[in-house]
Amino acid sequence: METTNRAYQLGRCVINPLENKLIHDNSEQILQPKFIELLACLVARYPEAITREELINIVWEGNFYVGEKALTNAIWHLRKAFKELDPEQTYIETLRKTGYRLVQPPSECALSGNEKNKSRRLSLIRPILAGAFVAVFVISVVALYWQFSTQPDNQDNTAFSLPLNSIESVTASPGREIYPAISNDQHYLVYLWRQLGKPTNLYLRDLHFPEHPAKQLTDSPYTKGHSVFSPDAKTLYYYRYQTNKFCEIVKLSLVSATSVVLTECSRQFRTDLDISADGRTLVYIDEQISESGKSVSRLKLLDLHANQLSETFIPCTDHCDVIDESVSFSPDAQQVVVTRNVENDQKALFLIDVSSGESRRITDNFVDIHGVDWHPHKDKLAFTAVEAGKRYGYFYDISDNSLINTQIAGMSSPNFSSDGSVYYHQWDLDRVITRLKIDEQVASSPFSMLSTNFSSRFPEYNEQQNKLLYVSDESGSSQLWIVNPDSSSRKQLTDFSHVTGQILDPTWSPDGRYILFFLENKGRTSLYFYDFKVEQSQALTLPFKPDIKPRFSADSQSFLVSDGDYLYRYDLNGQIKGKAVNTKARYGIETSQGDILFSNSNDAIWVKHHDTGVEELLVQDINLAHHYTWLYVAENAFHEGRIYYYKVRLGDYRISYYDLETQRHFDLIALPERAYSRSSGLTYIPNERWLVYTAYLLPEIEIKRLPAEFIP
Repeated sequence: METTNRAYQLGRCVINPLENKLIHDNSEQILQPKFIELLACLVARYPEAITREELINIVWEGNFYVGEKALTNAIWHLRKAFKELDPEQTYIETLRKTGYRLVQPPSECALSGNEKNKSRRLSLIRPILAGAFVAVFVISVVALYWQFSTQPDNQDNTAFSLPLNSIESVTASPGREIYPAISNDQHYLVYLWRQLGKPTNLYLRDLHFPEHPAKQLTDSPYTKGHSVFSPDAKTLYYYRYQTNKFCEIVKLSLVSATSVVLTECSRQFRTDLDISADGRTLVYIDEQISESGKSVSRLKLLDLHANQLSETFIPCTDHCDVIDESVSFSPDAQQVVVTRNVENDQKALFLIDVSSGESRRITDNFVDIHGVDWHPHKDKLAFTAVEAGKRYGYFYDISDNSLINTQIAGMSSPNFSSDGSVYYHQWDLDRVITRLKIDEQVASSPFSMLSTNFSSRFPEYNEQQNKLLYVSDESGSSQLWIVNPDSSSRKQLTDFSHVTGQILDPTWSPDGRYILFFLENKGRTSLYFYDFKVEQSQALTLPFKPDIKPRFSADSQSFLVSDGDYLYRYDLNGQIKGKAVNTKARYGIETSQGDILFSNSNDAIWVKHHDTGVEELLVQDINLAHHYTWLYVAENAFHEGRIYYYKVRLGDYRISYYDLETQRHFDLIALPERAYSRSSGLTYIPNERWLVYTAYLLPEIEIKRLPAEFIP
């Protein structure tokens, strides 16, 4: 196919390279130039495949550090765009151990008159690049960085491109460094640091002397949160708390190293605080009993210059029963922006007038939002949001209602400095399925079982199928996959293409035919049922919101699930069969003999005997990371039955087991803190004697800086 800057057709879609646009009937999608360039590579190679390495060499000029994740992200966005325009067709195919291939044949086509005129005008002002493998296809390098929208209901989260090496590392110490706060003169950085084996405390770093060690500011067992500087950088304000016990706003003098508790904050809800630009007022999240008698969060103002404590609530005129989770002052302190918990536990941003309390919603719903900050000189916001299990940074321009996705993975708790740069901590914790050989004379080390290019979790092995079930974002969104124990023959089972949430806690029936799993989408968590016989999923309706991971019965004809108090048995049609056990329980496993092992806390596992129906304590001195992260392995050639579990200690994490014969606990392996996901479960592959779990590729979290010149 001979192409220059002309449009071409793929399937039912028209691609206009000059405008970085996909068109189908009256609908269109605008994409990043890199995505169109990647598509051009696939077109040039059609019908052959092209490897990931070649694509990174062409599109990202051989920068594999950036290109590995950028390529995966680009493929996901292309598939998503095609899916929204033409859901009936597949456009891009992934070939295992090869790369990607275009499925639809490309052909030339003509643009409409309006599109021709636009393209002709754009061609006069946009330079053209030619790629090594795209000699027959020329594209533009200047893109529409974002597209404007006027209503929150149809905002388009459009990404923009960052130059290489534009993000700077500010901290690089072992552990987790989070919640950055910058002094007005950009001299000092304060952040929360969880060092390995030590409690979390606030630390101060002199940015003029980055080689100097950080200075510890607090020393207490309480949990600390965000902090803010006074304008003269002599005082720090922060909050500390113990869950459901107390929450305090603290004033810390950086000159005298003395602190005083100013007031209480919300015990029941997540709190946050900010200081006005003139340093006179602190805003924070407290709680109040509403007229209906319900406990709700409320924004409170604290006058820092008053001789005596002076606090006032910001009035509430609407949305008064929702929960506020983060807050930031406007530069003139006449407004605040808040993150609010809205429909179905989703999050959105609202602007609130400090005097009147009138509020205005400015964003669509997100699965979650982690922090928001207002630019010191502009009507621009920075915040972090989660979609489809991925956390990214966003910019929102209040003046024109435009929303920009930075595509910075893991960007969290952004904080503007006085020059408009953004400091943030990078919570980008990719997870990988990992195996540990057990019952060996020589101790084994953990090994990754799957590619580290994608985040994978929730492994569960089925002996009948000899397959490992897991959840992965390889296709660009959270989906169910299966794979052989030797990591061959990966297969995607589900295709929830329009889901913004994620799949959680999948579990396999012993006969290998069914999978139960939770689907979290738009704030709702639904129980789904996958049947291998028909290769389809369907929702199961229960009279309550399931609490945690369900488990199949030994005969695969029913499952056990808790409502948070008791464990119930349901058949595969969603019909209740009664309580599985009489003792309160949140998680249970039925053995092949029909006994039910169950737990309701982190320190005990019970058993209901199938022959007598007696319920009694089985293990009462166990130390579980969570009351559902344990695994029963029946008697085999190596032991008489074990319960494997995660054990969390300060300084290290351990994988341990309880021997049912000797009634003793043993540690299998000690790992660095946060080395594994405590909520993603354990499974066992008998033939290989592998214990399989979800590990973090890099559990470290560090402070980063995005300079002002790179912010649109």
